[in-house]
Amino acid sequence: MFLPREVERSRLLAPGRLVAVLLCGLGASGSPAQEPAPRKIIRKISVQNLRRESEAALLAGLKIRIGDPYDPQKVSLETGTLYATRKFRSVKPEVTEVEDGVAIAFIVEERPKVQAVTFAGRKALSEGKLRADLETKPGGLFSEASLQRDRETVLEKYLEAGHIFATVAVETQESADGVRITYTIEEGTRVRIREVRFLGNKALSSGTLLSIVETRERDFWFFGLLRPGLYDQGALDADLGRIESYYRRFGYFDARAEVHQAALDAAKEKMTITIRIEEGSQYVFRGYRFSGNAVFSDQTLLELTSAIPGQPFNADVLRRDEQEIRNYYGDRAYIFAKVASKPEVSLEGHDVHILFVIEEGNEIYIEEVRVQGNEKTQDRVIRRELDFYAGERIDRSKLAKSRSNLNRLQFFKSVEFAYENGSSPSDKTVLVKVEEESTGRLILGFGVTSGFGIIGNFNIVKRNFDPTDLPESLYDVPDSFTGAGMTLHLQAQPGTRRSLYRFTLVEPYLFETRNALTLSASKLTIIRPDYDEDRSTFNPSLSHAFDFDRDFIFSLGHRLEEVEISGVERDAPADAFAVEGFTTLIAMSAGVKHDERLYEYLEGNYDGSLHALEYEYGGGALGGEVDFHKGELTNEFYYPLFTHGSGSASLHHVISLLNRFGVIEPHEDVDPIPIFERFFLGGANTVRGFKFRGLGPHEGSDPIGGTGMLYGNLEYSFPIFLKILRGVVFFDYANLSTDIDSFTFSEMRYSAGGGIRINFPFLGAPLPIGLYLGAPIRREDDDRTRLFLFTIGAPF
Repeated sequence: MFLPREVERSRLLAPGRLVAVLLCGLGASGSPAQEPAPRKIIRKISVQNLRRESEAALLAGLKIRIGDPYDPQKVSLETGTLYATRKFRSVKPEVTEVEDGVAIAFIVEERPKVQAVTFAGRKALSEGKLRADLETKPGGLFSEASLQRDRETVLEKYLEAGHIFATVAVETQESADGVRITYTIEEGTRVRIREVRFLGNKALSSGTLLSIVETRERDFWFFGLLRPGLYDQGALDADLGRIESYYRRFGYFDARAEVHQAALDAAKEKMTITIRIEEGSQYVFRGYRFSGNAVFSDQTLLELTSAIPGQPFNADVLRRDEQEIRNYYGDRAYIFAKVASKPEVSLEGHDVHILFVIEEGNEIYIEEVRVQGNEKTQDRVIRRELDFYAGERIDRSKLAKSRSNLNRLQFFKSVEFAYENGSSPSDKTVLVKVEEESTGRLILGFGVTSGFGIIGNFNIVKRNFDPTDLPESLYDVPDSFTGAGMTLHLQAQPGTRRSLYRFTLVEPYLFETRNALTLSASKLTIIRPDYDEDRSTFNPSLSHAFDFDRDFIFSLGHRLEEVEISGVERDAPADAFAVEGFTTLIAMSAGVKHDERLYEYLEGNYDGSLHALEYEYGGGALGGEVDFHKGELTNEFYYPLFTHGSGSASLHHVISLLNRFGVIEPHEDVDPIPIFERFFLGGANTVRGFKFRGLGPHEGSDPIGGTGMLYGNLEYSFPIFLKILRGVVFFDYANLSTDIDSFTFSEMRYSAGGGIRINFPFLGAPLPIGLYLGAPIRREDDDRTRLFLFTIGAPF
């Protein structure tokens, strides 16, 4: 007898099920198969026990409707939908049969409203701080789960503030009007760190270890603002890991750190923490190995590295070598190459090899360059600052230089590059993503310097200036005159001892060429102790960036200036009497510079170098009353020791060196160089540790300047707080002589010290502040020294 296929499958079924299948396949007593009973229809849907919520709104959010076939699974899902609104403590469905179907009722219990949240026992922390991150707020709906999370949040805030003995209890009072919540706090004492000690450390000093941990005593210089010195268990745990990681940087892979003792004083307010260090043995570096590299050989990559086999392992050297390899790939169009280092520690002895695992990826070509985010700035203004173009291979160093060029414009809050896939795996579209900031600023304020006293500051600065972008109405004025990349600067700085009024207009790409035009006119008045100096200047210049290297710039300038020396007192230097009255200067200048510096907004220059030479010829065939030759040579070097983060979020530790040499002489060695044209040194912007103009030749108490000048600054600068606050350690050196023939290195002055620099956002623009403590190491008898120097509101 032939059986249907369903019967063949029934061999795997239970006997009772098998009979059912046979009956279904053959029929019972020859009668046809029975049809399933029809599904009941939903005749009514309701939400019951509502007092506050709208039933119509709730039903509209459900996916079941009157007239639909009843499905228990869908009802269960809609129960969850109502509960997910977080408006109810409970939701229970009830299904009852009616004459022609079913009625579905969702029985709910609404969450009560929160009437009030109060804190009992609170003293140390403000209510605003405690309420800031709470989920449960007055007027909101009450939730037991949220309340427990909020209790933990309040307790965590106390622990972070050093109240390690704090307890937080929470009570609720529910009424028909809602729930009142009370946090009862026992704050306990606030525990600060008195001292952190180390045991067992030999390779690294306690001072070195203390400098890398967050668990430390309160900072002295900033009154606890940067480091309050509060005990924080989480920070202490992180510090133990930080110490172990720091040891591994120097090859101590087995180093361990643990808390040996945490002792409180009798008042339970000061804690002394002792950390025990088990250093272990220092591992020796035995060499690099490579895997995954096919484009460049092991030998090629090895030649990029500086680590020496047989020397103790050093993670800083490894990091630099890893970055060199990554840069090498990036500079050769492998912009997405990945380089990861893996230590291979020997099982016996204390040797370590480093395996570089390399994913080379494809050589990338630029298919298209697109600019995004520039609502006002014209595309051409951005594109002319780019060192890369469509059709060429991508180059990491060109990307970095382009980003620096755009940052230096100070038109944008951030500049980033992104990539989109092109027509092939090797082709990419480069997205230049900028975030514009306001480039028109009216700055009203003041500045203070230790050289010039109080200076008023009234500035209209319009970067990204476009004279053709006229406003359509008065309301459009703030956003008008924008987009062409020019700079307009109107400046008025009246002061107690120095006043400056200046107009400057800069067109960086004249007629869309690599020629830059600068028009500048100024009037400067300086009230000196024994005489007054007044200068009126017109100073246009034209510069050209060469096509073969846009960092190589040639410039020509003209200076027409009238100088008035007045108010000369009897005890003024003889050189001031010699030029009393009006003097006209006419001069031409020519200069060359090669500027490869990389610039980060607010931080300033952080990498690269600048070499500049300028020569100025005055008088002679040009006319004027002063005949002179003047030459200045400048060299600047910047090297990033460490970099944290990337792109606009990067923070740099920078070593910098600046040297400047200058000489000025008359044409025929007949008339001396007037006092107002000489070089002067000393102060916050030249040589710290000396008064403004305090270094060099003096006549009595008055500086008379020199005609031969050399000074330099060696600095280490590092971030303290974001990009706003930086620390500085410096070594300055200089000499200033009355003439170049008497210049000697044996009379060099030296000073050393430290300080901070602040670029604080003030009225829409950075307000630069420099504070320095510098002590002369070597000085001459004529020099005037000053330990503390500062500048506020003037560029560094």
